[in-house]
Amino acid sequence: MQNLIIKNTALAAVLAAGTMLTSGAQAAAIEGNVGLTTDYIWRGMTQSDGESSFSGGIDISTDGGFYAGTWVGDVRDTAGTGASYELDVYAGYAGEAGSISYDVGYIQYMYPDVDADQDFGEVYVGLGTGPVSVTYYYEVDNDDGSVDSGDNTYLSFDYSTDISEDWGVSLHYGIYDKDTWTDEQIDMSLTLSKGDFSFSLVETDDIGGPDDDDTRAVISYGMSF
Repeated sequence: MQNLIIKNTALAAVLAAGTMLTSGAQAAAIEGNVGLTTDYIWRGMTQSDGESSFSGGIDISTDGGFYAGTWVGDVRDTAGTGASYELDVYAGYAGEAGSISYDVGYIQYMYPDVDADQDFGEVYVGLGTGPVSVTYYYEVDNDDGSVDSGDNTYLSFDYSTDISEDWGVSLHYGIYDKDTWTDEQIDMSLTLSKGDFSFSLVETDDIGGPDDDDTRAVISYGMSF
């Protein structure tokens, strides 16, 4: 469950300049990334028990808009499954139609060091214009037999813009609807970024999940190469 503070909404298809490969008629860019955060928060819920977490990944994108990648981060499981790290793989296609950008793809969340019934997958569709974007995630594969695929959805609204040459700000509002919860869970965040560093305030209206409703401050660092 990737940290949406660092890797938010639809996964980036147009990567920063990286190693260029020539394959057939299209060029491909390969980029690596590493990150460190004081609290790995995903959809308003801590995945590291409020402690720091390290992550890294590799992405590849083509001039035609196709992309794929993998991401791994350490977790501190509090549900008793024994998971110590998370491995995600994803692929999709992104582009623009006039002033509208779009991104469609699939992401698989895996926990290789525990029973496979913790793994699940989602398809996502993202649309954006200017600084505003909205992304819808729909669960299509869940190894936990107690939950049917498609019963869990997440809707993310995001706004991101530069406020100066060095500083950026982003706002996030998410609605997580799970079949096993009695009501929807709302998460909100405000993030200020400068270069590779970011500072976020995260609030969760935690009706169905395991976290409390306290506002949490998170400092993160992420770089690509």
